[in-house]
Amino acid sequence: MGIILNNIKFEIKGIPGKGKGVYSKQFITAGTEIFYHDLNELPKLRLHEIDDYIIHNTHLDGDHTDYVGNGFYVIDMSPVSYMNHSCNPNCVYKFQTIAKKFVIALRDIKSGEELTHDYTACSIDQFDKVGHWVLQCECGSSNCRRIITGDFLQMPEDWQRKYYRYLPRSVQRKFHLQFSLE
Repeated sequence: MGIILNNIKFEIKGIPGKGKGVYSKQFITAGTEIFYHDLNELPKLRLHEIDDYIIHNTHLDGDHTDYVGNGFYVIDMSPVSYMNHSCNPNCVYKFQTIAKKFVIALRDIKSGEELTHDYTACSIDQFDKVGHWVLQCECGSSNCRRIITGDFLQMPEDWQRKYYRYLPRSVQRKFHLQFSLE
């Protein structure tokens, strides 16, 4: 589950039209590890099992699923799962393995600022060709892509170059010739 690192203070609060988000309650310096997130202890489900599982576990929300490898997903309700997407994020997931990751500040984050990440940069299921999703983006950043997908490999090369180093080593090894970015 999500473990808070470096005593970072945050709050989860509602955002009109978006649900909930995670907000910093203090200044966070670029490069700071904010959360450590280990999904291995959660029940593993196939995509087609998620809806039935939620019916019997009404405290869970199917919008908070995360891929953990080999065609399996988990439903994660930790603070990390409430981080929203931005095309100009202030955080990134640095994967240790597919199911273990750190949330790291990409830049300085002000107190009161929402913690965001780019959903495409952490869509590991797409590398396994398991799931496919498309979302309309309403992040409001000046470089908003309007439509976001989980397809890392379809993003521009400069974008891939930026995020490739944060991918799990297993994905980096599998695609190192294609990327030729290391």
